[in-house]
Amino acid sequence: MKGVVLSASLLTSIVPVSYGQENFQHEQIKPYVIGFLKKVASSPGSCDLFKGFLAKEPSSSHLKKMMLGFCDSDIDFSKPISFSEMKTHHFEDEDYVFGIISGQTEINRKIGARFISAEPYHLILNVKYSRRPILYTFDDEFFVSEYRLQIKSFNDLYEKYCQ
Repeated sequence: MKGVVLSASLLTSIVPVSYGQENFQHEQIKPYVIGFLKKVASSPGSCDLFKGFLAKEPSSSHLKKMMLGFCDSDIDFSKPISFSEMKTHHFEDEDYVFGIISGQTEINRKIGARFISAEPYHLILNVKYSRRPILYTFDDEFFVSEYRLQIKSFNDLYEKYCQ
């Protein structure tokens, strides 16, 4: 009987501690994910630039396509963001955190990105956006092929480190 009580009390003390450590790790990684996504985003002001061009030529389908590509492909960090589905997976003596960051684009449309981070280094290994209109802005098959390779790379890393 003492063994059952001891086991139960040990479990009730370990589970909250490990959960707390995981939550702490998840909180620590958030600024690194944000920083990474800011670095890989299109240049600041490019959306406003294309909005200005489109205002001068509202009938230009090419300018509209360019404006959508630059204004609708990245998370606008001046607007609220959220993290969800954050989990830690242990693989070959290392921890990997994966999850989703969600927000809005500069034209107020929802967008998200899945990420994988190697811990404790906060090294963002890869991201996969929910959509990337900027790739189709240039009508260049090379950009589309590269994006497909990025998606495949993310999926391969996710399968290896997060399942």
